[in-house]
Amino acid sequence: MSRRQQSEMVIGEDAFLDTVANLVGILIILVVIVSTGTRTAAQLITEEQFQAAEKKLDQPVSTASHIENDLVRQQEQLAEHTLEVAYRSAERNAILDRLVVAKQKIDEEKSSLTESQRADIEEHQMLSAMERQLAELLQQQGDDQSKDKPPIILQHLPTPMAKTVFGKEIHLMIRDGLITVIPWDRLVAMLKDEARNAVARSTRRDRIAEQLGPIEGFNMDYVMVSKRGLVSNGNSTAMAQMIELDKFELEPTSEIIRESLDAALGGNGRLRIEMAGYNARETTVTAWVYPNSFETFRQLKERLYREGFMSAARPMPDGMRIGASPRGSQSSAQ
Repeated sequence: MSRRQQSEMVIGEDAFLDTVANLVGILIILVVIVSTGTRTAAQLITEEQFQAAEKKLDQPVSTASHIENDLVRQQEQLAEHTLEVAYRSAERNAILDRLVVAKQKIDEEKSSLTESQRADIEEHQMLSAMERQLAELLQQQGDDQSKDKPPIILQHLPTPMAKTVFGKEIHLMIRDGLITVIPWDRLVAMLKDEARNAVARSTRRDRIAEQLGPIEGFNMDYVMVSKRGLVSNGNSTAMAQMIELDKFELEPTSEIIRESLDAALGGNGRLRIEMAGYNARETTVTAWVYPNSFETFRQLKERLYREGFMSAARPMPDGMRIGASPRGSQSSAQ
């Protein structure tokens, strides 16, 4: 073989080897690139999974933190409530102590009172309790009626201020929606005459309890007590034994005249006849109203106002008798 042919063969083998080397280099570069991309993707996936797992772990931690804060807050509130309960308990005990002391003082004062004075106090307490009960029942009745009935238009009578009654009075009893005129002045006048006779008959008694009547269907039960006090004859003053009225109560009988509102104010009505003898500007119509008759009194008040008469109401619990006492209050007219 000639030297030229050998040279050409060597050159061809070198070219083949170069090509193989280039291919191997390219494959290595591709492997490196693929490996790098795979590592980056794996890192991204790992980081995402780590972040997701971290978020899942954060939620229980946050929940636990909230629960812990709530427990702390509840413990603080419990401590405040405990302190408040202790304070209120101490305050309640102090009030109970004052109440016991007040009751002891009341018992001591009661022990120094006479039997009639204790009876008056008990009667006043019973009357106050019944008035509160009456007010509660009337309020409940008003609430029940407001649920079933349409709204009521209130009529305003232009009498913005009430004044205590000192002039003449016509007394009425309104019960079961019917009106009865009470012969108040005649009963009081008879009481004055009978009281003198009763005192003369019972000069040595400390308490006089008797009855007079009936007058127009009413009996009067009265009580007078004997006391020592200063008496003046105009020139001198000295201690002496006095008889004074303690109280009186009226007891209606079956002979009383009971009229409806229209009949009482009619031409021949008992109230109309009584009103004819009084000056409207100087007279107050005082009504002793029982629980089932307040609507009748409201209508009576409107009609009396149109005729120029003032009116006053005395609410009465069921079973309570009409009466008066020097310790009582006067009517307020409107």
